[in-house]
Amino acid sequence: MKRLIVGCLILLLAQIGLLAATRLIDRTGGTQSGKGSLLAFKAADIDEVLLEDGEGHHLALKRDKDRWLLPEAGSFPADSARVQDLIDRLAAMQRGWPEATTAEAATRFKVAPDRYVRKLNLLKNGTAQAIVYFGTSPGLRKMYLRGDNDPEIQSLTLSAHDLELKLDSWIDTKIVQLKPERIKRIELPGLLLERGQEGLQPADLKPDEEVVKDRRDALVNRLAKLTVTGLLGTEVKPEYGLQTPVLKCSVELDHGEIVEYVFGQPQKLAKPAGKDAAPAPLTDLSFVLKVSNQGQVFRVDSWQVDELKKAVRSSLVRAKTPAPAASAAPLPVPAGQPPASQAK
Repeated sequence: MKRLIVGCLILLLAQIGLLAATRLIDRTGGTQSGKGSLLAFKAADIDEVLLEDGEGHHLALKRDKDRWLLPEAGSFPADSARVQDLIDRLAAMQRGWPEATTAEAATRFKVAPDRYVRKLNLLKNGTAQAIVYFGTSPGLRKMYLRGDNDPEIQSLTLSAHDLELKLDSWIDTKIVQLKPERIKRIELPGLLLERGQEGLQPADLKPDEEVVKDRRDALVNRLAKLTVTGLLGTEVKPEYGLQTPVLKCSVELDHGEIVEYVFGQPQKLAKPAGKDAAPAPLTDLSFVLKVSNQGQVFRVDSWQVDELKKAVRSSLVRAKTPAPAASAAPLPVPAGQPPASQAK
């Protein structure tokens, strides 16, 4: 009898443990319990995303064939991979163990229609396919969410940054990048690189000089792999400092196109008067960039510009190391005479 009681107790504890583990897995935002899709839409159908907060701020993204654009920024290219990743994650999310199901909890967790942190509307041809309310965070990089007209509140591994409303957070930061192998010529102040048999090298390289390849490659990649951090519009304003640039350079590509770069240092604005005055929009940590083949003016981090400004010929070139002298051949030994090593 005792053995039967002990066996039943062990079985009961095992079932309780399994139930607790299953609920824990559901709440981690990883593998869900397989009760079906949380949101009934197909990721491939979505061609527009509307994101807003409860204070009237909003952000729109629209798909054009295989890329996403920002209509509010003149259809500037968005980070398509990031947009599609968000859509795919929501489409693949399975219904797990709900955190709560009441209207009171929806208001408390800020996932109610009239009280939310973020509201995401996914559309196809102007028709809503899914509406999701995102609320407060139950833990690190997690958010509560609830589908429209769905009482169940779930949690998902997501951070507030993933649902940012600022345009700069969604732009394609690699828009001005080039393929290094397509660069035929680079002109910087006091330095001219041209492509030869050994790749890009100073145009005035002397026979007794050689290129320090790792430094050359680092410089070429810095210019070719420039990243932008923000949009400043299409108007070139005087305060951007582009009329008196801190750096000008150009790149000629293999098909003949010449891309010109002008970097300006924003003027330091006087400290605004009054406690409610707005702060200056640009800081000492950023420069302004205008690229000849782009309509927008960009903000770039200053460390990228500093590296280009420091580029000089002497850092890329060194004297060739003389080849080691060939060892002298031993003199022939006369017949009948022992080698010097054996002579006494």
